[in-house]
Amino acid sequence: MNETVKIIPCIDLGITGYNQAWELQQKIFEVVNQGQLKGTMLLLEHTPVITIGNNRNRENILCNEGSLGKQGIELIQSNRGGDVTFHGPGQLVCYPVFDLNHFGKDVGNFVYNLEQVIIDVLSDYKIKGTRIEKLRGVFVGSGKIASIGIHVKKWITFHGFSFNINVDLGYFDNIIACGLKDHLPVSLEKLLKKPVIVSDVKELVIQKFEKIFDIEVEARPATFLDHLS
Repeated sequence: MNETVKIIPCIDLGITGYNQAWELQQKIFEVVNQGQLKGTMLLLEHTPVITIGNNRNRENILCNEGSLGKQGIELIQSNRGGDVTFHGPGQLVCYPVFDLNHFGKDVGNFVYNLEQVIIDVLSDYKIKGTRIEKLRGVFVGSGKIASIGIHVKKWITFHGFSFNINVDLGYFDNIIACGLKDHLPVSLEKLLKKPVIVSDVKELVIQKFEKIFDIEVEARPATFLDHLS
């Protein structure tokens, strides 16, 4: 790494609730906006939750809140881009809260690079991940393995991507994920037909982030933010 490389802290939250992670993103935003950091990455798995994108379209939710509650699934309105999606254990979620003033100030390129992180991880598993024109996310054949939805404020990014590793795909029966009837969710474990550990994929995601974004990722506890704010 050269001397100009950007140091990006990475906080591994394990399995955590959607609202808890959102509150932490907002806390990171304040620190980044003050110029104390160029960005911070969150890696986590969510407790079961269906989130609605900023198009506020509920037509792609196929059951009522009572049914979701019985399955232990929260329903939350998010301010990220996109349509409805599901998050749950076995799905790796990455929230890079980055100041794009240090990363090209190009939202389209930022999303492209997030997709590339996933495509490069899949390549390590000998799986060809692809983009589909006019759609966000990463696909394997006709199946969708990763979703992307972001929000940008003052050139600082919120939200990020979700990557299906060994998630129970049955949860997706409650929705038309991302409004795509022809691109059903798939998982890395289902494609490989063998067990895959989320922590192994986390390590690869960090490696690809370092290469694609020209950064050095440093593991930190969430408490380190208390000394910055």
